[in-house]
Amino acid sequence: MNRLRIFKFFSSLVLLLSLVFIYPTFQPSSLPSWWNFVFPSNQVSLGLDLRGGIFVALGLDEETSSKVIIEKESKKIKTTILENKILLRSIKSSVTEINIIFYDSESLDKAYELLRGDLNYSISKSALSIKVLLTPESIANIKKKLLVQVKEILSNRIDQFGVIESSVQLSANERIVVQIPGVSQTDRDRILNIISKTAMLEFKPLIEESTDKTAITSKYKISSENGIYSLYRYGRVDSLDNFLLTLKSSQLKGESIEDASVEYDEFNRPYVAFSLDTEGSKSFSKITKENIGNRVAIILDGKVKSAPVVQNQIFSRGSISGNFSFEEANDLAIILKSGSLPIPVSILQEKTIGPSLGLDSINNGKNSMILASILIFIFMFIYYKRLGLVCDLALIFNLIVIFGLLSLFGVTLTFPGIAGLVLTLGMAVDGNIIIYERIKEELLKGKESLVSVEVGFDRSVSTILDANFTTLITAFCMFLLGDGPIKGFAVTLSIGIFSTIFSNIIFTRVLTKYLINSSSLLRGKNEV
Repeated sequence: MNRLRIFKFFSSLVLLLSLVFIYPTFQPSSLPSWWNFVFPSNQVSLGLDLRGGIFVALGLDEETSSKVIIEKESKKIKTTILENKILLRSIKSSVTEINIIFYDSESLDKAYELLRGDLNYSISKSALSIKVLLTPESIANIKKKLLVQVKEILSNRIDQFGVIESSVQLSANERIVVQIPGVSQTDRDRILNIISKTAMLEFKPLIEESTDKTAITSKYKISSENGIYSLYRYGRVDSLDNFLLTLKSSQLKGESIEDASVEYDEFNRPYVAFSLDTEGSKSFSKITKENIGNRVAIILDGKVKSAPVVQNQIFSRGSISGNFSFEEANDLAIILKSGSLPIPVSILQEKTIGPSLGLDSINNGKNSMILASILIFIFMFIYYKRLGLVCDLALIFNLIVIFGLLSLFGVTLTFPGIAGLVLTLGMAVDGNIIIYERIKEELLKGKESLVSVEVGFDRSVSTILDANFTTLITAFCMFLLGDGPIKGFAVTLSIGIFSTIFSNIIFTRVLTKYLINSSSLLRGKNEV
């Protein structure tokens, strides 16, 4: 009797909490102000296949990514050699290899021994140079790490844009899949711009400015082989293109930006204000001090955004102006605040899913759940008579608990997720059938009703747990190895399994015993 009281308490508590958790999903606009301080306000959101939105698949360009990886490894190798106080003459990188040139054989031998122990490199030496090749395994590992960083940065950008319920996931074949439900056509282009920008921000002092590209190219002997200077097209002067010349290397990059926001000048024009971390402040202070009265080009993804004249030394704060609209300035602030991508990505696939498909899916899902529930209710009532009503009430309890858990964890419900819910209904009924058949066996042995119920439930527990936990293992594997809709199915199925176990073992027992004691449900030993 004490155990039954405990079961009643937990059943009532679970039902009450489930109703509380569900409330924000169905009545989000009527939540009182104190709700968030007491209860979670998470909601069951609809996935891309139900609500509509945009689907974007991003990938790496093989040649560009290989070049970026080689450049990063080249800088890493140079830093390692210099930190070990080894003198080198120069280091050059191509798309496939890194060449390190030394002044003397002693320095070469020291560097060779230093690099030879790195399993990521395949190295060889000749004369006064070392050739470094990256192994295919190391390139693959570096790509994976860079893609993880890209995923996190894109997630931050989308979150700062204000989009909720978005999904950014790593997929097979070195792809990143972005799904954003409920996006309007107005926001679509802005989001695509935000997620596709590399956002490599550089600050470079201006060497010279000219409208004559040929003259400036000839004067500084700029060519594809010359890696000292960079030439940028910026604005127009008297209907002529204007060209800015800077050094190729940048003393300050966007990685040092801590925060960025939109502000307005005295003419109410928006611009982007930013603040720098400690190292960035030192570099910015040095650049502005050395270039007072001169111009510094602010370059984003290879394009000059502005080239202001430095009036005085600046330490930790700066700004970027460029005749922005508020949306453009806000998007740039979002990109700078989230950080630049460590490797360029391109949009491989983009499609907009209309809401009409989602409405059809929702209606089909509702109809399937209603039809399945009605058929189950009818079957249980016909086959098990009044005990079937207990099963039907347990199913209603089970559905309330499932939606309560979905709301609690803020699960995004997809069409496969609805299929998981329908499957859960069948599994819940299966558990009740196991229990009832056990009870019937005990009644046929001549035992009293209450004793038969107690023994039937006790002997059914192991079978119910075995059946549900084997399914849970399958759902867990699907969640780990699957992607997108498969994960949605696995999540709802897993939540349904836990709810079903509680409903079968706890709630159904309480309800069965209550009805037996109150209305003599089992009038004869064979009436089940």
